[in-house]
Amino acid sequence: MYLISFGTRPELIKLIPLINTFKSYGINYITLFTGQHETLIQDFYEYINEKPTIIFKDVMEHNQTLNMLLSKIMLRMDGVFEAYGVDNVIVQGDTTTAYGVCLSAFHRKIRTIHIEAGLRTYDKYSPYPEEINRRCISQIADIHFCPTELSYNNLLNENVDGELYLVGNTIVDSYKYILNNYEPDFNIKKLIGNNKNYYLITLHRRENRGSNMNKMWNQLNILSSSYKFVYIYHPSVPESKNKLVTKYITILEPQNYVNMVYLINNCKGLITDSGGIAEEATCANKKILICRNTTERQETIDCGLGKLIDCNIIDNINFLDNNDDNIIENPYGNNVCEKIVQALRL
Repeated sequence: MYLISFGTRPELIKLIPLINTFKSYGINYITLFTGQHETLIQDFYEYINEKPTIIFKDVMEHNQTLNMLLSKIMLRMDGVFEAYGVDNVIVQGDTTTAYGVCLSAFHRKIRTIHIEAGLRTYDKYSPYPEEINRRCISQIADIHFCPTELSYNNLLNENVDGELYLVGNTIVDSYKYILNNYEPDFNIKKLIGNNKNYYLITLHRRENRGSNMNKMWNQLNILSSSYKFVYIYHPSVPESKNKLVTKYITILEPQNYVNMVYLINNCKGLITDSGGIAEEATCANKKILICRNTTERQETIDCGLGKLIDCNIIDNINFLDNNDDNIIENPYGNNVCEKIVQALRL
């Protein structure tokens, strides 16, 4: 019995095609939602045509510490393991959910499988706390499914225990599946129809909150007289609605994944501090400014689509203008979930 766990929207996005592939092969599994992104995740249940087997309630509290969140998840995992005959646990990425579930499984000597293994910045505070979460998971996991050659080599160099597989990133399967099978909301189509050549923006990362975020909002306000910006609001930084000049910048509430794929696929370029969107931009062959001082998605930069800019948008906005429309070979692979399932069935 496989337990597939997720707590945030990005985790579920990347696990949707794997869950569907498990279904197609008749593999026995249950799903766990730990509730980290309780208000952002509801729209995703339709893509797997079922609700999670297990849902943790009231995990999130206002202003709670990471220690509080981690301890809640780990304490509740005891009940999960006691109620279900789980002998394999799958975690994705580098969230507090992934680390808490993985460590809980290790304490019971249950085999753990890490999807998207080996990403590194080698700066423990960037991203925080994700960099340490994924390093700790790598010390525990029995099977590591790496998205790129760079991540695979990271784990080889670290001499981690367990089996290593280079399979690609499941975001490739997710993006393709949504793009080919779903239509966005009418209001999103209408918005984009009236805003040709727009730039899509998301900013929310923990280490940017405060002075860096204010600097970037100020730069966007200055640039908005010359560029069309569509800004996706994130609930972790609600003050963005008051700091941006909404007369010139279109601000949208958090979007379901179908709408996000449409917005990414039709934009002129992206500005973000999100790791996942750096991958999705690559799937869409779009140029992207990455508002961080480190990145674990070096492949997006190496293929020519991405640029690491810290919080200096103004001096780098021209990078997005110079788009030659050459189609790059996606460094994040293809048919990823099929490769994962075949490896598990060996």
